[in-house]
Amino acid sequence: MSDWQLAFGEIDDDYLTGISNKGIVKRAYKDLETIPCMAAGQNLQEAAAKQLQDMAFAAQEVLELTVGEETVQIRLPFGESTCSCPSRSICRHVVQGILAMKAAFAANEVVENKTAATANETVEAEKEAATSETMQGSTAATSETVEYKPAAVNETIEGSTEASTNEAVENKTAVTMIEKVAQQIADYPLAKLCKSLGTRRIQEVIGAAKTGRKPQITYSSVVTVQPIAKSMTVKLLFPLEHATCTCHKKEFCVHKAEAVLWCKLESGQLGIQDLEQTEGTAADYDMEQVHEAASQMRTVLEELFDTGLSRTADDVTERMERLAVISHNAKLANFESDWRRLQDSYQKYMKRVATLGIPNLMRQITRLYRNVERLAQAQNALEVSALAGVFRSEYTPALDLDLVGIALEHFVSKSGYEGDTVYFLEETTKRWYTYTQARPVFYEKEQSLYNYGGQRYTQETPWGLPVPFRELAVCQFHLEHAKSDSRGRLSSSKETKGRLIRERDSKNPLTAQLLGKWYYRDFAQLFQEMFCAAREAGAEEADHSSEEGDAQTKLVILRPSSCDPAVFSDTEQKLRMKLYDEAGKAVVIEITYSKDEAEGIRYLEKITDENLPCFFGKIYLQDGRIKLYPIAVFGKRELQETDI
Repeated sequence: MSDWQLAFGEIDDDYLTGISNKGIVKRAYKDLETIPCMAAGQNLQEAAAKQLQDMAFAAQEVLELTVGEETVQIRLPFGESTCSCPSRSICRHVVQGILAMKAAFAANEVVENKTAATANETVEAEKEAATSETMQGSTAATSETVEYKPAAVNETIEGSTEASTNEAVENKTAVTMIEKVAQQIADYPLAKLCKSLGTRRIQEVIGAAKTGRKPQITYSSVVTVQPIAKSMTVKLLFPLEHATCTCHKKEFCVHKAEAVLWCKLESGQLGIQDLEQTEGTAADYDMEQVHEAASQMRTVLEELFDTGLSRTADDVTERMERLAVISHNAKLANFESDWRRLQDSYQKYMKRVATLGIPNLMRQITRLYRNVERLAQAQNALEVSALAGVFRSEYTPALDLDLVGIALEHFVSKSGYEGDTVYFLEETTKRWYTYTQARPVFYEKEQSLYNYGGQRYTQETPWGLPVPFRELAVCQFHLEHAKSDSRGRLSSSKETKGRLIRERDSKNPLTAQLLGKWYYRDFAQLFQEMFCAAREAGAEEADHSSEEGDAQTKLVILRPSSCDPAVFSDTEQKLRMKLYDEAGKAVVIEITYSKDEAEGIRYLEKITDENLPCFFGKIYLQDGRIKLYPIAVFGKRELQETDI
């Protein structure tokens, strides 16, 4: 059996629809009845018979047909066939020619099968005639009966055999095409898919897979994946280069790449964790530029170690600013932030600011040096991506969210940004979400921080909610088509719409049931769940944390049973206050003095056991103690403390 005969036997209507479209296939079927298809001046059935008999013809790479007034050249794979008409894609003439050749091969195969069967029947009949010649006279009546009944039985057998054969051929065709497409999907390099998709689309696929929002995948002689991004439909067929997409791009577009990725995920060839590990390969880093930046950073840090603090050069902050710019140009977001934090610390040291802790400054430098060493040893984009971070969060769909506002925090970061963050808790999943509005201020060092403070009250409220921005912290609302990044930071996308449910007041306070697992009375349980379990499961990662938490920051609500009076150290310019649970386990509040923190420090100094509130804040582990940076406090009327 020739390659042509195998190829025409494998295709079906789904395959033809894949390389063209459903309308063209329907038109081609109609044209078969009225428009003649000729091959070498003879009808297609004769051409097929000639091919089966002439091996030279079977070796031809192109079958040339005349369909009406057009000349069609059929090639393998069929997607590369051409026509003399003006169409640049697979037209109705090409599809009609393929259908006509397929029918010709099928008809010729039936004729050959019947011829072979007739020859076999003749041989058998001659044998039976020779052996039964002497019995013809005595068994005439019986012969008539025998002649009639076998005819009926043979007809039934022939009909059922032909039907089952056709069904088997169709099933074999579908299975063969599915196997070919599936094999090409399995063999398609993951790195090539990641490069085609980019970081954002990979994160969208990861988010959709985790939340169960998967496209519909249908298997026939082609693999149909719908919908992909923006309701695109992709048909993957053999070979993959001829896959089609409703975006009508001829090249292997991002929708086709995403379809292949979804097929890999569904078939189990690829897991979500594997995809998360390869996510960084989509990032575009100039490895030579990255290593050059790491070399310059290491040189400056080694000079700082050699000279020490007392002999620090006057231009050190300018050099740090230059390294921050170099990090930005090399797409190393975390390193840019680290250099700006270190620059801020050195400026405080030179001005003899009492709030600067020398041990913290040393930890800053050594932590940055370790990360620079890892960056210098990075061999590929994946390793660089794990260290570099991103300048702008990649947001992925988070479905609909029912959010409860908890608190608002105004911040001035050491990396040079000022703004406000609102903290929300999702009612169903009990996951933390945040929304931040900020702006860079690292070039406005002499301006008062209160210049921006007045603008906070006129900030635009996202998602179309009819409340001032600062009141989001006391609102409960529903978000449709919400988007967030991997850390739960919400996007202000115009596609996201908010619906206000109610505002929190004395009649609708926070409850312990609503806060769920984040509400703690037992500090030993807090340590076990928030630190011990995380340390057992955690792996070594790049540390770009800030001073408030040398470990990973976690949000909790604490209900202490008692407290020690707050003590402010004039030498360290820090306030310390111990909170105790019923078993006497302690959590330490520690706040460094600044103009922004002055009001909060005065409030904490007035707290006693009689007016002890609940504390919402960030906890971290430092020097063997659990420490808390408070964001907000809740009185008895603001948080209804019932048993969980």
